[in-house]
Amino acid sequence: MSKKTKKQAAVKKKAQSKANWITAGIIAIIVLIGAALLLLQDGEQNAAKKGDFTASQVSEKLASGDEFYMYFYQTGCVHCEKVKPYLVPLGEKQDVPFHQIDLAVEQSAWETFKIEGTPTVVHYKDGKEVKRIAGEQTEASYEDFFAGEDAGEDGKKSGDLK
Repeated sequence: MSKKTKKQAAVKKKAQSKANWITAGIIAIIVLIGAALLLLQDGEQNAAKKGDFTASQVSEKLASGDEFYMYFYQTGCVHCEKVKPYLVPLGEKQDVPFHQIDLAVEQSAWETFKIEGTPTVVHYKDGKEVKRIAGEQTEASYEDFFAGEDAGEDGKKSGDLK
């Protein structure tokens, strides 16, 4: 093989190597985009599997004018974990539907539904908020809330733990 032919082969090999790297890079980008899309979609599916609502589902329910309670909580919230053993069963016993939304997953819900802290339970009727109770409460406070007793101006009852 002549010197010229060896040089041409080296250039060709270098070009092919560069093309291989570009192809590998494009494939890696496609895989990363696909994984990101799956993770986003998986978050909504996980909420649905747990029985939780998404922010858009809450908005749809409000637009329909249905009456319901919405429990806003966060995964990892110590106050939510304390009240969950009595709040969720109490809420599920109500004649009015009781739903949950995890604000750790549905970040947009904080602002959309004016949630200042967790846990918060809001009673909606005819597309409007009727009342809310916020913060870690005693079981008796939640019982009063569901029974229709006024939670006061700030949404907190005298049985507040916070």
